[in-house]
Amino acid sequence: MNNYLKMAGGVLVLAVLTACSGPAPAPAGSPAAIVTTTTASPSATTASATPAAQPLGPAATVQAYFTAINSHQYRRAWRLGGRYTGISYAEFVSGFAGTAHDVVTILSVAGHVVTARLRARQTDGSVKHYEGTYRVSHGVIIGFNVAQVFPAAPAPPPSQAAPAGGCHPKASTGNCYEPGEFCPHADAGMSGIAGNGEAIICEDNNGLRWEPA
Repeated sequence: MNNYLKMAGGVLVLAVLTACSGPAPAPAGSPAAIVTTTTASPSATTASATPAAQPLGPAATVQAYFTAINSHQYRRAWRLGGRYTGISYAEFVSGFAGTAHDVVTILSVAGHVVTARLRARQTDGSVKHYEGTYRVSHGVIIGFNVAQVFPAAPAPPPSQAAPAGGCHPKASTGNCYEPGEFCPHADAGMSGIAGNGEAIICEDNNGLRWEPA
């Protein structure tokens, strides 16, 4: 029997003897006699019991989406719904190159569908208007049904509006004349009605002008 076998045999005998006799009691005060009890810290218990954060509601999700866009946090906007627009991330980001600021107005919320109006001010000063619906699920916009809308042109200022009885003559643009405006030579000496309903006459006053009759 070589040394490796002898050593193995010695270990085997020692193990058998130890198993039969049991562990020897450690003397008092020795490290083996000290029993350590581990208790979980309150912070660890609290952390494990903290519930997961709840997703935003439908309206709050749409608001957060446009807030991220206005802040140029496009990664957050992509996670909040941009990935469901049907385009790549690069196309999504480049699509806002000409947008200076978005103002979203929530019109209604029906279940998971949010109807909103968007006013998008462009970097060139112009404004584009959009309106439509956003379908939200668990804090993410998963469906967009939005189109650009064109608000009705504002009414002309009162000075350009024809009086109830009608104005005459009219400018080549079709608008009514107002007192003090220049009149063409062909109308010299002609009388008429201004846009404000006042009687006027085309006469010389530092040039031909429509003057109160």
